[in-house]
Amino acid sequence: MSNIDSRAAIEEGAIIGKDVTVSPFAFIGKNVKIGDGCFIGPHVVLTGNTTIGKGTKIHCGANIGDEPQDVHYNGQNSFTEIGENCIIREYVTIHRGVEEDSCTRVGNNVMLMAFVHLGHNCQIADEVIIANASLLAGRVEVGRHAFLSGMTMVHQFCRIGALAMIGGGMKITQDVPPFSIVQDNAIQGINAVGLRRANWNAETILAIKNAIKIACLEGYSRPNAIEKIKNELPDLPEVRAFVEFLQGTKRGLLTGNLPVVSD
Repeated sequence: MSNIDSRAAIEEGAIIGKDVTVSPFAFIGKNVKIGDGCFIGPHVVLTGNTTIGKGTKIHCGANIGDEPQDVHYNGQNSFTEIGENCIIREYVTIHRGVEEDSCTRVGNNVMLMAFVHLGHNCQIADEVIIANASLLAGRVEVGRHAFLSGMTMVHQFCRIGALAMIGGGMKITQDVPPFSIVQDNAIQGINAVGLRRANWNAETILAIKNAIKIACLEGYSRPNAIEKIKNELPDLPEVRAFVEFLQGTKRGLLTGNLPVVSD
């Protein structure tokens, strides 16, 4: 049985699952669906076409599913989806998509710490952690198990690859390749701690270390770096995923602070 405080405002049409706690002064709109076992903190606003997966905890003052901050939005029927077992801390803001039927999506087991902002149409994969006061502009993509430290700022349309780690206060304006670490607004090498925690073997870690070195630290152009990785490194799934990420970039790739060499 759900525990819904009488001081919460819940519009007719909202769907609330079993064993859900709704705290005082929360607002739940008519097109909101909340899965079983969720916690909705005080002064939380859930609006728009928003779905909250089971077991998710949303803390005080968070606002999810509100209109996007985009001048092209004119009342389109768009969506927000939050996965299962997420932790969304105080005053997080997540805006719905811009275009008709588009969606801002957060995966399962994601933690968004206090004051994080996810702009419209962001796509956040499973197991991501985004620390306090980080700001993601519209259409940012974050891969599985990535970690963004506090006060990270990410430009619109940028992608952050799986298992990447971003240092605190970084300004990301180009794609961050998977498995890498960013500090001083530049790629510094592999996310060694993250890869060990993911139980990667030594061969795979070495291959990715060399891939990041070729793509980001030796000054090769992207096409030549891709060719070199394909020719010289083991044909492992992780290496293939790295190459696919490089091939898919539209904003260019964040690199280290080394001069470009002739190819």
